[in-house]
This record gives sequence, structure tokens and C-alpha cells, in this order.
Amino acid sequence: MAEYFALQAAFFFAISHIFIRRGLVTSDAFTGSFISLVMTAVTLVTLSPLFVPLSLFWTPAVGYFIAAGIFAPALGRIFSYKGIERVGVGRSVPIANSSPMFSSILAVLVLGEIWTLQNFLGTTLVVLGVVILSRTHRGLGQWRKIDLVYPLAAALSFGMSAILRKLGLLVQNVPLVAATVTSTAGLLFAMAMLQMQGGWRALALSRRGSTWFFAAGLCNTSAMLSVFYGLSFGRVVIVEPLAATNPVLAILLSAIFLKDLEVVTFRVVVGALCTVVGTMLVVTS
Repeated sequence: MAEYFALQAAFFFAISHIFIRRGLVTSDAFTGSFISLVMTAVTLVTLSPLFVPLSLFWTPAVGYFIAAGIFAPALGRIFSYKGIERVGVGRSVPIANSSPMFSSILAVLVLGEIWTLQNFLGTTLVVLGVVILSRTHRGLGQWRKIDLVYPLAAALSFGMSAILRKLGLLVQNVPLVAATVTSTAGLLFAMAMLQMQGGWRALALSRRGSTWFFAAGLCNTSAMLSVFYGLSFGRVVIVEPLAATNPVLAILLSAIFLKDLEVVTFRVVVGALCTVVGTMLVVTS
């Protein structure tokens, strides 16, 4: 079950990246991340009381979920969308999804999880694949290498969040509560950042861009729930690498739906192959 939910998360994440890239044509990264966070938090806050008792939101696990929400979706999503804005889907998404290397190492050090040789090889191939993809997928605009710091910061944020989520789920294994608290904390953190930047005037709102961002928010909500359910069934070193295979789907979708914004090179096949092989090794470990 953990593998299923992780791959489902990868699918929804990939679709959301395409929606975000379209929205960025008429808006900016912070606006996209803010709208996406609003959609995720509002959806989960509305649904969670229908399925879980409110008393579950007042347990020691909530502290872990709040901390996780600051790293991701808040910081992770902001950095990731900024990376997409600066260097494109093909470069930003794969680099941001190298987070399994961070989360896997932290899982061994903090959670005491076992990292077998096969799991190590699989994770290494996943990371190698996304690195290759990030070096071979060209956007139509100019970009600077210094801008790669955004997806790298996103990867670290996602990795830290994964460990905190798992720690919380070890205390209280209720994925819907975890997802709701995490997304709400992320939204509150983003609102604080918005106020520091001048309030609502800092948002670059447009009807077309907002429509794409709302759609991305719904996909991110589905992906986030899938990740939490995956973590509730399995280990971090299994769930995170599989969820991070979404760059393969994202690049495939961008080649179909972002022809006017993204250019896919032939070497993408090599990166995709490394990622798929690494995924299979992780699944069978």
C-alpha cells in the first residue's frame, strides 16, 4: 500500500507542476504557492471534521506536523515554484525532487530506519536520474546557474518535512489529521511572509494565472494526502524516493502540453531510465 500511495502522489505532483508553469506565464512564484497553499488548507480543514474527531487535533503529534508544515508545503513549495519560474519545469522539478537523498539519510540517523544496499542503489539511481534530467532539459528563456539554489533549497525543505511528518505519525498515525495540520501551518507561515512583503498588494493576481494555480492546489492536496497515507503504511526510505519520481511524468507532460515553454532533449531518456530502474529497486527492496 505504501508504494501505491507514493506513486499516486507522484502522479498528482507531476500534473500540478504543469498547471503551475502555465500559471506563471501571467503571475509569479509566490502568488502561485500562496494560492496553492490556500486551496490545500481550505480543502483539508473542510473535510477533516467529517472523518476524524476534533480531539485528535490536540495531541503531542501536532507539534511535529506544525514544524513539518513550515518546511513543506510552505518553504518547499515557495522555493520549488520559484525554481520553476527561474529555470523551468525540466530543471527545477528534478532537482527539487532529489529530496529523498536528504530524507533517507535523516531517516537512518534520526528514525533508526534501515538503509539496505539495494535501497541505497535505488535511491542513488533516482537521484542520478533527476540530476541528468535537470542538465538535459532546456527552457526557451535565459536562466542563471545561481538560480538553481531555489530547487536545492526546496529539496532540503521537503527532506526535513518528511522526517518531521514521520515522527508525528509515529505518535499518532492519522494521515488526515497530519495533512490538515501540516497544510494549515504552511498557509499561516505563508500569510506571515505575505504581510512582511506588504500584504495582499504583493500578490500578482490575474484571472488566468489564478485558475491554473487553483487547479494546481487541488492536485497538490491529493498528492499531499497520498504521501501521508504512504508514510502511515511504510518507511520514509520507501515512500519518499517513489513520490520523487514525478519529474519523469512532469517532463513527459511538459513535452506534450508545454511545447511553447519547454524544450525536451533526447538525453531525457537516459535520465528517465535511471529513475525508473531506481524506483523498481526501491519497490522490491
